[in-house]
Amino acid sequence: MGNKDTVKHSHTVPAAYLANFGIDGNKSRDSMFYFYNVQENKTNKEKVGNIPVINHFYDIKELGEQKQIIEKFFGNKIEGELATLLRVLLGTIIIDPQRRDCSSLQIEKEQLSAQFALLITRTEAFRDYYKDIYQQIKDGFPYADIPQYSKTDFQRIHTSEILDFGMSNFYANLFSDWHWAFIINHTELPFITSDNPVIRIDHSKITNEPISAASPEATYFVPLSPTVAVEIFHTDILKNDLAFFDIYQIKNIASYNKEIIKNCSRFLFSNKSFEALKCARDKINDET
Repeated sequence: MGNKDTVKHSHTVPAAYLANFGIDGNKSRDSMFYFYNVQENKTNKEKVGNIPVINHFYDIKELGEQKQIIEKFFGNKIEGELATLLRVLLGTIIIDPQRRDCSSLQIEKEQLSAQFALLITRTEAFRDYYKDIYQQIKDGFPYADIPQYSKTDFQRIHTSEILDFGMSNFYANLFSDWHWAFIINHTELPFITSDNPVIRIDHSKITNEPISAASPEATYFVPLSPTVAVEIFHTDILKNDLAFFDIYQIKNIASYNKEIIKNCSRFLFSNKSFEALKCARDKINDET
C-alpha cells in the first residue's frame, strides 16, 4: 500500500451513523453537529467526518502493506452498508402515531444487528475494556510476574478481536434474537449520542454487582437520530418484536441521555447546542 493510500485518521464511530445527528439533518459527511468533549469540558461545532478520530487506531503493523485491512474494511464496506440500512429504516418510521403503519416498516434486522455489534467492538471504549481487565489482574495479583503492557499491546489485542469477530458475532446474534422497540421522541429534548453509541442499561435491583451481557435484566439502547432510538429487550421481557414506544415527557428522554453520558469515552454529539440541551433538561421540573 503506497503512502497516498494510507488512512491516518481512523473513525472510531462511523460518519454514516453520526450524520443522522446533523444540525440540518443528514447531509452525509458534510453534516455539522455539536460535540462536547467531556474530558476538556469544551463544546463546539464540527463536521461529522472530522470527529471522533484517532490516528492509525486500527493499524496492524505486523501485516506490512496490509496493515490497514481493518480500516479499509470499515471504510469501503461497513460504512456504506450502514448508511443504506439506516436511511431505509428511518425513512419508513412514521413519527406521528396516528399516521403510523407498522406494516410499511422496512428493516433488515440481522444486518443491523451485525452493524450494531461493530458499533460496540470498534470503539475506544471497547479497547479500554481490555485495559480495565489488565489493570484488575495487576491489582488483584500485586506480586505476580505480570508483563507490562503498552499502548501497542492493547492495540494488537483489540485489532485481533475485530478480525476474529468473536464478540461481534456474540452481540450480533444476541441483538438478532432479542426483541426490538423503537423509541419515538416527541419532546423538544433530542436524543444525543456519543463515541460509544451502543450501550447496555442495567435494570437490576442489585447495586455494585455486574450482570451478564445476556441477562434479561439488561437492555441495549442505540440512538439512531434525535427523534428515534431502538431499545433491545430479552424476549422474556418484551413479548412482541418491533414494537413502538412513544415518549412525550422530557424526563424520560433525559434518562436515556444520562445513560449515554455515563457510558461515553470522550465525546457527546447532538443536533442542538449543549446550552440548549441544558435549557430543555431544566424544564423537567415543570413536568413533575
